[in-house]
Amino acid sequence: MTSTRVSLVATGAAIALSATVLNIAPAQAAPVAAGQTFNTASGAEAASALALGRRKTKLKVKPSATEVPVLTAVTIAGKVNGPKRRVILQLKNAYGWRNVDKDKSNKKGKYELKAPTKWYGKKKMRVVAPPTRAFQGKIKKVSISIDEGYEPLGVRSSWTRIADEKIRYNPCQTIKYAVNPNMLPADGVAVLNEAIFRIELASGLRYKYSGTTNAIPFRTTPGKEQDKKANLAVAWSSPDTDASNLAGGVLARGGITNAKWVAKRRTFKAVKTGLLMDASDQPLYTDRGFVNGAGLGAVHMHELAHAAGLGHTTDTTQIMDAYVSDARPALFGKGDIQGLSKMGLNGGCLSGGRNARVLPGAGPEFTPVDVPYVLGERH
Repeated sequence: MTSTRVSLVATGAAIALSATVLNIAPAQAAPVAAGQTFNTASGAEAASALALGRRKTKLKVKPSATEVPVLTAVTIAGKVNGPKRRVILQLKNAYGWRNVDKDKSNKKGKYELKAPTKWYGKKKMRVVAPPTRAFQGKIKKVSISIDEGYEPLGVRSSWTRIADEKIRYNPCQTIKYAVNPNMLPADGVAVLNEAIFRIELASGLRYKYSGTTNAIPFRTTPGKEQDKKANLAVAWSSPDTDASNLAGGVLARGGITNAKWVAKRRTFKAVKTGLLMDASDQPLYTDRGFVNGAGLGAVHMHELAHAAGLGHTTDTTQIMDAYVSDARPALFGKGDIQGLSKMGLNGGCLSGGRNARVLPGAGPEFTPVDVPYVLGERH
């Protein structure tokens, strides 16, 4: 099989035209703080509970499956002593525990919770029965593995960040994207939708289309570069019009143009990102979809991952390899998935933040970063 090499340029542009949106909103506030545990076996707490006349909680937990393909419905059912007791399902991330579902037990103490299965990876969860006036609290852990539906290539360590500083979206907030219709090919929306869907499956990020825009990210001519309402601007241009930085065999650029410093997490939160495709290179795409790693779909996947915070790898089996190749499938490899997992929901929420480019002393200076995807041979 011939192998066409194209150097990938990360511009941190994420495009969200996908019709499939992950709906993994945090559950409403519950009386159990994130990370709180209950030690009912012994000690002062148990003695205090007994003094208050609280009974021990008996909590049964049984998932309908422990290993399933992505998007497969999984319920966690069980029984807790006491009717109308609140039961909460929490998911573990890098910063602690996050509520993902809740229920109240019926007259027989039975409950049912829905496990999150909309993105790949092993989900470490716990079922929490908070204490009441009559009962002590109880926690039981449970794990469910979400399978990709294919065998990813490579190793999990084959990924890098787009910049030296940590930078990524807030995965607990929907990423709004806008699309510039100028020069957009007939199949542009369909390809973008599928690429975004694949990013969502690997990361847990959620995207929502916010409308059209006249912005051109990473443009080299005067004009609008960011969309006011969208986090991600997607556009097609050419070296002869508004993007001379697409010359020299550059297929696309993706990256991050603005971010806020979240001091508590020592991380930049990406607020403006972009994806810029070269319209003059369309004849190069013999694969207009997702057949192999040199196709139009794979280039979109690559650049969207840059916008999400991933950099290049030297592992040729990964979508984030610095060169395009039709010798690999248009599927994320193990390193790609591991990196996107860190950029996504498993990385934890990034709330707040200050614009470090404007406010002195608010944090490290943020430098916009974009990476070109260049057509060429590996040396």
